[in-house]
Amino acid sequence: MDIANGSNIYQVGKAVAEADGYHLYLCVQEETGRQCLLQIAAETANNGDLDRAAYILRELKKSAQEVEDEYAKIKKDPKILLNYKLSFPRLVDSFSCQEQGGRRINILHFRKIKEVGDVVPLSNITLKDQLRVDLRTSVWILGKLLKLFVFTQSEFFSVGLVNGNNILIAHKANQRYVLIFDWSKGQMHPGGVPMETRRQEISQAAQAVIAVLGGDFQTGYIPDDGEPAFQQYADHLFRLARGSESDATRAHAKFYELVDMFWKREFYPFTTLPLDR
Repeated sequence: MDIANGSNIYQVGKAVAEADGYHLYLCVQEETGRQCLLQIAAETANNGDLDRAAYILRELKKSAQEVEDEYAKIKKDPKILLNYKLSFPRLVDSFSCQEQGGRRINILHFRKIKEVGDVVPLSNITLKDQLRVDLRTSVWILGKLLKLFVFTQSEFFSVGLVNGNNILIAHKANQRYVLIFDWSKGQMHPGGVPMETRRQEISQAAQAVIAVLGGDFQTGYIPDDGEPAFQQYADHLFRLARGSESDATRAHAKFYELVDMFWKREFYPFTTLPLDR
């Protein structure tokens, strides 16, 4: 089936997910051949959520470019990029489709990722694959989430939905991407993101990482595989999960102060272990 918005035509494929307010389908942008996701409101009553997501994604893209341009004026290595825009989907198109009962459609694309299937929810690792990641793999997941919050909080955005279903990762070959998919609960805060909202986002990210480690935030458990870093690293995760930090810049800096004590900043393969439950 094809869905068109003016001259833009999208070849719609199979359904890949359902959420409370929308359905997701694979699709291909006919003009470019680019693989995308078609997000369609479940009902017209949900159009407002997709409108909000589209607006937030446009604003995030604009802010990310402005920050990148400012950074370009002071950076010493021209090859180094902040790449905040890799942490959220690119909004290709957004429109109301009369052939679909007036429901809102957002066409979304993952930057730098050719195959949409390479991107999966973080929660799939434990819930679907029955696996868990090791400590070093969890470092880049939480590190990239904290980096995203450094950007969003400094630009007065709140994410609104931070959990293992809405945190997506790509880890094939040399890919190391972590992004937030659904921004329909996101907000702009002209006076700055409230402290408790900032604290909650950091806490929820740490809780999601504890879960993908095969741990349990409520019981204070993370599997110990004998890593020398285990106790200090686990203690730090639980402090974050309990709400010890409300400032993403500080949380990001302290996280890497700890991590740098134990591991070099180098490529580390995505590593999983059997989930023991």
